[in-house]
Amino acid sequence: MDYKEYNDKLFSRWAPIYDGFELILSGIRKKMVRQINPVNKSVLDVATGTGSLAIALSSKAKKVVGIDLSSQMLAVAKKKTVNDNVTLLLMDATDMKFEDDEFDIITISLGLHDMPREIRDAVLTETKRVLKSDGQLFILEYDSSRNKQFNWISTNLINTFESKYYLQFIQTDLKDYLKSFDFKIKGKTSHLFGHLQLISLTK
Repeated sequence: MDYKEYNDKLFSRWAPIYDGFELILSGIRKKMVRQINPVNKSVLDVATGTGSLAIALSSKAKKVVGIDLSSQMLAVAKKKTVNDNVTLLLMDATDMKFEDDEFDIITISLGLHDMPREIRDAVLTETKRVLKSDGQLFILEYDSSRNKQFNWISTNLINTFESKYYLQFIQTDLKDYLKSFDFKIKGKTSHLFGHLQLISLTK
């Protein structure tokens, strides 16, 4: 089974109940919007899923485009969208149909860990291409605890409901990985008791 087929099957199951996680993530989304501060900016939300972050950002941004590979997840997002400045598109993030240097801000929220390494590499390469030279990239992803015992427990618990790519991802030093694409790390904040990290970057 290739990545696209696996992704389609995975998120067709998750789409009807995915927003249940927003009860946990809603506070983090609000903090992200404050930190990103997208006032009068053009924003691309990669792997937008059910659109929660894209919709939250649209309250301040000039325009927000959310893209995803799952039509089922986007169907949920479109039912939630209320602002006219949000566009939701079915699109492969490894081959984005946008111009070079098109967006002021790009966000990827809990999307990279659902991708195999080669797809993740291609997505980040495309992300860098469509981000303006003075633009900002914000990535929200899982993080590892420094407590080895606690980390072992939480990693195995999360792995029971995450995609088959999660374990390989969580063993990667995300900041070093992102630097390999010549992104510059501007900051990192921890959320959800250290289980999540928000990394801000520039080209």
